[in-house]
Amino acid sequence: MIAVVVVNYRQTTATLTCLESLYTHAGMGFHLFLVDNGADAESRIAMTEFLAGNPRRAGTFTLLSNPENRGFSGGCNQALDLVLADTRFRAVALLNNDCLVEPHWLVRLTVGLAPDRKVEMVASRMMNLNRPGDVDNLGITLYRSGIASNRKDADNPLLGPCGGGALYSTGLLNALVSIDGYIFDPDFFCYAEDTDLALRARALGYDCALADDAVLLHFGSLATGGASNTFVAYYGLRNSLFAMIKNLPADFIGRNIGWILLMQGAVTAKYIIKGHPRVIWNVYRDLLRAMPRLLAQRRHHQARTVWARGSWRDWTCLRFYDPAYIFQGLRTLYRRDLRSSPGI
Repeated sequence: MIAVVVVNYRQTTATLTCLESLYTHAGMGFHLFLVDNGADAESRIAMTEFLAGNPRRAGTFTLLSNPENRGFSGGCNQALDLVLADTRFRAVALLNNDCLVEPHWLVRLTVGLAPDRKVEMVASRMMNLNRPGDVDNLGITLYRSGIASNRKDADNPLLGPCGGGALYSTGLLNALVSIDGYIFDPDFFCYAEDTDLALRARALGYDCALADDAVLLHFGSLATGGASNTFVAYYGLRNSLFAMIKNLPADFIGRNIGWILLMQGAVTAKYIIKGHPRVIWNVYRDLLRAMPRLLAQRRHHQARTVWARGSWRDWTCLRFYDPAYIFQGLRTLYRRDLRSSPGI
């Protein structure tokens, strides 16, 4: 049996639209775990009526309502704990609530699993909802700057799936829990938690495949108010650094330290020019505070890894970073287009 996890945070209409497309186009049976973060009476009623209103969905869903916002990491972990406790499930798909499912998405995604070859992560083809001909991502790619980003080009190495449209075997997730005590790092809250998981899985010898015909249409950053705000900037940069320090092999860091420092200098300059130096201050302040914990996690996990020296070259793009993102960043560098978020 396959489980599907969807996390909602105060986007009830979008989430119900996503779920309607899932039930219509999954192409196979599944059990839905719907996590409603920041739930109120209105969202609980709407979710319950949608799920229970169709007799064909009876027994095919579990609704988890949280009065607080546990973030993507916490919400997924809550559902995944239940999935792993039930031996009927062989794999679990994560689906962003700002996606529309194209026909046969889930069944095509599951075909990509190949446990005999340790292919136990599968990425969807995620397309731009507003421009369906444009690729949103084909999973995630890690660059020599130590930062991962949306994989736009199928010729780039595939590190792992984007958490917005991912499939993981329960065997892989159980292995991560047995070593780390968690699936998604709860300290990440949101953003780059899929990169962290993919790096930890790679360190254990697991591989990833792209299900190129398993298609989602993705709006992007709906729950966080769009990509151009300091909340996204803070968590995206902070968590990318967390994932780097926790997971990347010493050989990678040693060979690419110049590119890593260049990226951090460029990002620092970007937010200063855009008038948001506080983002950088908060990121590096919180990085220093978290450093003892991150280094302890690094020692713990790397003592149990199986990757050979230099194997990171097989799943790392040898470019500094995605040229399209660099060009876009330079083109908009002097625009004061980054909206402030409370406290950041």
